[in-house]
Amino acid sequence: MTELQRLFDLNFDAYLHGPALLGALVALGLAVGILTGMFGVGGGFLITPLLRVAFGIPYPLAIGSGLCYMVGASSSGAARHARLRNVEPRSMLVLAATSMVGAVLGAMLNRFANQGLGESNYTLTMHALFIVLLLATAALIGAGGAAKQSVKSVLQRLRLPPYIDLPGAELPRVSGPGLCLVGLSVGVVTGMMGVGGGVLFMPLLILVVGLGPHQAVGTSLGVVLFSSAAGAAKYGLDGNVNMWIVMPLMLSSVFGVQFGAWVCQRLHARSLRRYFAVLVLAVVAAMACDFVAKLLG
Repeated sequence: MTELQRLFDLNFDAYLHGPALLGALVALGLAVGILTGMFGVGGGFLITPLLRVAFGIPYPLAIGSGLCYMVGASSSGAARHARLRNVEPRSMLVLAATSMVGAVLGAMLNRFANQGLGESNYTLTMHALFIVLLLATAALIGAGGAAKQSVKSVLQRLRLPPYIDLPGAELPRVSGPGLCLVGLSVGVVTGMMGVGGGVLFMPLLILVVGLGPHQAVGTSLGVVLFSSAAGAAKYGLDGNVNMWIVMPLMLSSVFGVQFGAWVCQRLHARSLRRYFAVLVLAVVAAMACDFVAKLLG
C-alpha cells in the first residue's frame, strides 16, 4: 500500500467503520467547532482524547490526525490576527522555531513510550496525562483564563543571558534561553499529546513572557500552527495521519465555529466559562471511567 492510499484508507482500528464512522466524525467536528466559536479556544485538547475514548482510534493515529486538523484550524485564525497586528513577531519567531523542534521530540517520545511501555500501559499513561491536562484546562478557563500582569514578566526577571528585546510588546531584556525553553516545552506537549496547547500556552505568554492578552492570542495561534505542522509531519512519516479522520473534522468544524460564535454573543461570559469547565470535567470523567476499566481489565 502506498503512502497516499494509507492516508485515505478507511480500514483502521476503531469502534465504528465506513459511513457510520464518517458521520460520527462530522458530528464531532461540528461539536468541537461550536465549542471553539463559543469559548475562543482551539479544540485540539478535546479532539485527541475523544477520538481515543469515544471512537476507539489508537492514540498515535488520533494524535497525528488531530495535529493535522489543528494545522487547518489554526491557520485562518493566525492569519486574521496577523492582519490585526496581534502578533509579537520576534517572540513568535523564536517560539515557533523551538516549538517545532519540541514537537518532533514529543512525537519521538510518544513513539518510544508506545514501543517501550506496551499497548496497555501506554494507553493508561496517555489517559493519565490527558486527565491532568484537562483538569488544568478546566481550572484555567473556570478562573478566567489569565491572571494580571506584574510590572516585569518572569523572563524579564530571569537572569539568564543572552537577552533579547521584544519591541512589538515593548518588553526589553527578555531572557533568550528562557523564551526558547517555553517554546520547546509547548512543542513537546504538542508532539507528545497532539494538543495545540493554546489554552495553556496563553497564560504562559502573558505571565511568563509578558505579552498583552490580544498579542498572546495571536502569537499563540501562530506558534501552534508551526508546532502542529511539525508534529503532523513527523506522525505522517510514521503512517499515523489519516485524511478520512482529518477532513470530516475540519470541514464540519468550519460551520460549527460560526454557530458557536453566534451563541457566544447571547451568553454571559461567566456562564460561558462555567459551562466550558463542566464540559471539560465531563470528558475527564469519561476518560477516568475508561482508565479504571482498562486498569481493572
